[in-house]
Amino acid sequence: MSPMMENLHQDPSSSTGMSQFASAPPTFRIKRPGARPIVFEGIELAMAMSFTPTVPYWYEVNLYRTTDQRFVVTVKLFYQSEDEQDQVRGWEFESVEQALDKLAHYDAGQDIRVAVNPADPGICSAELAACAMDLRARIMSARRHFESLVGEFFYDLEAPKASVGRGRG
Repeated sequence: MSPMMENLHQDPSSSTGMSQFASAPPTFRIKRPGARPIVFEGIELAMAMSFTPTVPYWYEVNLYRTTDQRFVVTVKLFYQSEDEQDQVRGWEFESVEQALDKLAHYDAGQDIRVAVNPADPGICSAELAACAMDLRARIMSARRHFESLVGEFFYDLEAPKASVGRGRG
């Protein structure tokens, strides 16, 4: 087990845990559209982001440990266009393995919006087929984009502490 993964399992009152704060650990409030916010005290254990200037959106994933030894994981989707609304999803888990499993199985395809109403009588079948192919391509692209980010996130978690947080494009 690498040093970073060992830190995930350590007692937060240890030298690498919550004792790094002179006073109470910070309070986080994860707002989730359509759901109650997740509010907790704790520390952020890891974060990764996939920002690329040529892509119209990017993801950020975060892993937190709460003071009561639970784990919170978030998936945030940001858009470069101000016309789009950013999205935040967050979950609480009893173990770090459950939290990491959620990230590993998150389907970014659900984040792609359908740009056409298939019930519109003004759309011919050829246009509908073209829209379906475009939708499929955008879903596959979003999945690859997110899987690449999560792959790097997991790699950095497993890497020796000296290499965690280094940029790899």
